Amino acid sequence: MLSTKFIIDAAPRIYKLEKRFELIEKDFGFPSFDPREKGYIALKKTIIGQQLSIASAAAIWRRFIDADIRDEKILNGQADMQLRNLGLSRQKISYLKSLAGSRLDFDKMEVMENEEVIDVLTAIKGIGLWTAEIYCIFSLRRLDIFPAGDLALQEATKYLLDLKSRPLEKEMRKLAKSWVPYRSVCAIILWHFYRNLKSRESTLW
Repeated sequence: MLSTKFIIDAAPRIYKLEKRFELIEKDFGFPSFDPREKGYIALKKTIIGQQLSIASAAAIWRRFIDADIRDEKILNGQADMQLRNLGLSRQKISYLKSLAGSRLDFDKMEVMENEEVIDVLTAIKGIGLWTAEIYCIFSLRRLDIFPAGDLALQEATKYLLDLKSRPLEKEMRKLAKSWVPYRSVCAIILWHFYRNLKSRESTLW
C-alpha cells in the first residue's frame, strides 16, 4: 500500500529503473504521501475543485461541507439553487447529480484491479480518466498508476529527462512503461520535483 515509508523503501529500486530520479532526492529530499478520503466525499471534492485554483476550490468545498446537503436533494434537483449560491456551475451540479445516482460499491473497489476501478469511475458523467487515476493513487493507494495527462507531471518529466518539449499524454504513457510496477511512486516524486522547481523559480523573481 502506498505510503511515505513505501516511497522511501522503494527508492533504490526506482533509481535502477531511472537513475535521474535519484537527483530529485539529492536536491529536494523525499516527498511525503498524504492519502485522501475514500468514497463519495473524495469524488465530490474532486468534481467541485475541477478547473479552479487551490484557494477557490478550498473555499467552495468548505461552504459545501458546511451546507451539509443530502444526496437525495442533489439528485432530485431540490438543492440546485443552494449549490449555485455556493459557487458551483450548472455543469458541476449535473456531475454531482450523476455521482449521487451512481450507487458505487466502494468496498468492492478495494479488491478490483486498477483498470476495473477506472472503468467504473469513468462511466460516471463528470469523472474523467485523470480523476479516476487520482482516486486510485490517493484514496485507494495503488502502487502502479500514472496520470499521463497531468500537466505538472509532463513539465517535470521534460526537465528531469532534459527533453526539448513537454511530452504529451501518449508519450508519457510510453515513457512510464519502464517504471512499472512503481508508476504511482514515480508520479509522486515528479509532483514533488515540479513543486520544488516552481518554488525555486518564484524565488528568482
